[in-house]
Amino acid sequence: MTEAATAKTNTVETREYERQMSAVWTKALSRIAQAGYGETVTQAYRTCGPMVAEAVSEEAAADLGRLVSWIAIRSGRRAAARGPHTAARAAQHLKTFPAFSEWCALLERTGRDLPEAVEALLETSDRSLAEIGLSGFRTFVGMGLALRLTNREKARLFLAGEDPEARHFLDRQSSVLRFDDEELRLKTFHAALWGQLPPIVETPATAPEQMRRRAGFGRYGIRLPSGFPGFDRADSLKLYHAALAHVGAHIAFTRQVFERKSLKPLQVAVISLLEDARVERLALQKMPGLRSLWSSFHTIDARSADLATTLMARLSRTLIDPEYSDANGWVEKGKRLFEEAFVATPDDQTFCRRIGGLLANDLGQMRLQFDARTYMVQPAYRDDNLGIWTFDEEPDLIEMDVAVETEGVRLEQQERDEAERQEPEEEEKREEEAAAAEKLRLRDEDAVTRLIFYPEYDHVSRRMRPDWCTVHVTEAPRKAATGLLRSLAQETRIQSSLTSLISGANVNAFQRERRLETGDFLDLDACIDAQASRRNREIPDPRIFGRKSCKGRDLDILLLIDQSHSTGEPAGEGGASVLDLERLSAAIMAGAMETTGDNCALAGFCSDTRETVRYARIKDFGQPVDQGVYERLAGLESAFSTRLGPVMRHGGRELAERTAYRKVLLVVTDGEPSDIDVDDPDYLLEDARFALRELAMAGIDVFCFSLGDNRNDYSGRIFGGKNVRKLADLSRLPGALLGLYGELKK
Repeated sequence: MTEAATAKTNTVETREYERQMSAVWTKALSRIAQAGYGETVTQAYRTCGPMVAEAVSEEAAADLGRLVSWIAIRSGRRAAARGPHTAARAAQHLKTFPAFSEWCALLERTGRDLPEAVEALLETSDRSLAEIGLSGFRTFVGMGLALRLTNREKARLFLAGEDPEARHFLDRQSSVLRFDDEELRLKTFHAALWGQLPPIVETPATAPEQMRRRAGFGRYGIRLPSGFPGFDRADSLKLYHAALAHVGAHIAFTRQVFERKSLKPLQVAVISLLEDARVERLALQKMPGLRSLWSSFHTIDARSADLATTLMARLSRTLIDPEYSDANGWVEKGKRLFEEAFVATPDDQTFCRRIGGLLANDLGQMRLQFDARTYMVQPAYRDDNLGIWTFDEEPDLIEMDVAVETEGVRLEQQERDEAERQEPEEEEKREEEAAAAEKLRLRDEDAVTRLIFYPEYDHVSRRMRPDWCTVHVTEAPRKAATGLLRSLAQETRIQSSLTSLISGANVNAFQRERRLETGDFLDLDACIDAQASRRNREIPDPRIFGRKSCKGRDLDILLLIDQSHSTGEPAGEGGASVLDLERLSAAIMAGAMETTGDNCALAGFCSDTRETVRYARIKDFGQPVDQGVYERLAGLESAFSTRLGPVMRHGGRELAERTAYRKVLLVVTDGEPSDIDVDDPDYLLEDARFALRELAMAGIDVFCFSLGDNRNDYSGRIFGGKNVRKLADLSRLPGALLGLYGELKK
């Protein structure tokens, strides 16, 4: 209900209710009326105050009066006039005075700290309370206000729900069904339905709204919305299934992309609608059961207003629902032309271009408005149609790397006439596709980028942001290792000392041997069994002892090498860079550990926003130290920033899969955690500290080599003083590994 309608409907009831209201509320109304805020503000409070009192209490209505005055003073009359209407809806949701009072307090806090954002927060209040509740709304406000310390405009956009991080937070905290809740099952569903294995990913929060709210496909694969707000979990799952079935029909039956050229947006929309109907009709010939799935979302009827978008939705329904009839002339014409063309040439998608152009011209002649900027394909399961068009100027699409072992879905332009569609040509095409698929299958698996999502800790809200960072795991590029091998040959003394120290390190695991005839202690289980045998007048087993024995060396170390932009700077007078010394140290340690039989893995890392945290695999556990390892070390390049938290979490994940007696994560870095999308200087530092606590709980030891003369003791704050080795003289880094193994001997 609109604000004007709300006011009109409740005017009579409000005046009657005013006579019954307490003196506190009456006084608040009088104060607002006399304050000079304007009649709009006064009328809004007069209308909505009784509604708040009825939903919560009269005391809540009085609190609302104080809030309205505060907003009017701090944020202006327009925000103050909106406040009572939003408060009335909030009261219906919150129901209790403590909850409503806290909601008012959050608005007051925003008015005090960021008054220009109050109106924006009022706009997002309804969705926030409905989807994430008061607790989530409290966290949302805290996150937004924290941004004001470095960027007030970004904070305002966050509270308005227009910032990508805000959308991501609201989507992830929402109670609706999320893509990642059903990701594996959705991929299985699509593979079972269509026999296709394209990458299926979640649309990023930074994508335009039309892409975030609809499915889509292209050369990167299939993307699905993170959720479908407004639909319950059961309907959301059906929407995902319907969307995958629809996109699969495009992949199977849309043989070529349409060229946009000089077509107008309305023509593109109508042609796309007809192509949607054509591929669905072809899919129904093979799988008739899809009709009930798709038809359930075509709910528009002939009573809707004759607008361009509603007429298009009605045409969509009449083309899939044989029981639906529509007397509108434009809808009838569209159905007749489509049916005639489909009966004649169902596989020829060019008829959609021809008929769509005619129907779009008719809509234009009817002077019906069509706004391409706000147009959303209907119904909700259909894709955004970007995958079936080529544009002279590419739209603002979001490129998405995907974890795949097959190529992304791609429609290629095929300029063929009827003569080119002969059987030999088709056979040749199938052979080429099979050869390409075999070539792709044989491609080195290490060349594939895996995307892994990790949470990140927000120290302001004291909550984890789920799936906030994307770690791109790939093999490090190779480069000639001549210089590295030359430097390695000059460090034989350090290698020898390190090997001796590792050999003497006390990292042996002990195991208990039981049921022995002699040993160091009594095996209680064996003793009980022997006593039971005696009581049963049986000969007892004499093996009632046990002893501890050394299982042998059992150590796994994962070394993470910082390759951020700052590591390209000179490390000293010798001309070597910080990264050069990191490479050399890693090579020395890996070689020494291989000699003594311990396991070691190496990886480089850097970050370019939370969406692109790079994790470059250099040496995996169990992999020998060979020429390939040296070449991957040499291939590391200094670039981007240092986002420690997600990298440490991924390193912990790698170590958690190991069965070693002792697991060590060693971080070599020269700078404070930072990234270009973070303004709060403590945010990434606190996240790294939180990640360290997670690793400690998992039984993983973490050490850090802090390189350079860092005045700010960030490394001590993250790792703790005992677990940090600070090196102002970077040339000592290879030898400093001796100190680490001194720790391992304790």
